[in-house]
Amino acid sequence: MQTAIQTIEDLFYEKILLYQDLVACMKRERDALIRTDMDVLWKIADEKQSIVSRIATVREKILAALSEASIDHGMDVSSFSLADVLALIPQGHRASRFEKTYLSLVALKDEIHQRSRENRLFIEESLDFLDELIGVIVGTADKPKPVYNNGRSLTCGKHHANLLLHKEV
Repeated sequence: MQTAIQTIEDLFYEKILLYQDLVACMKRERDALIRTDMDVLWKIADEKQSIVSRIATVREKILAALSEASIDHGMDVSSFSLADVLALIPQGHRASRFEKTYLSLVALKDEIHQRSRENRLFIEESLDFLDELIGVIVGTADKPKPVYNNGRSLTCGKHHANLLLHKEV
C-alpha cells in the first residue's frame, strides 16, 4: 500500500510539471497570437496536444496505482477527479505535502483555464475587428445595402459577417 501511495504522490508531481509546461505553452500562444505567427501557433497546438495526452497517461497511471492499492475508485480517465483521488487516499497516508501538491495542481488548472479564456477572447476581438474592417472596405459599415436583386432576395442587415461569402461574383 505504501508503495502505491508513493507512486501516486510521484505522479501528482509529474502532473504539476506537465501543467507548468501547459501554462508555458499558453503564454507562448498569447505572444504568437499578438504577432499573428501562424507557424508558431501550429507548433504550439501540437505541443499542447502532446502535453494533454501525457496528462491523460498520468491519470491512467494514478488510477492503476489506486487499483493496485486495492482502493475502489470507480473512475476512468474521462471521469477523473483529483479531489476524489485525494479523498480516496487513507487519512494515515495523506501527508500535508500530498495536500500541498493537490492545491498546486488546482492553482495551475485555474491558471490554464484563465489563460485559455484570455486567448479565446483575444481571438474573438481580433476577428470582430477584422469583420468591421472588411465591412468598412466593402462599404457596408454605415448602412446595409441590398446584396441580390435590388434587395428582393437577400439583404445585408445587422449581421454582415458573411457578406463576402454571399456576394455575387
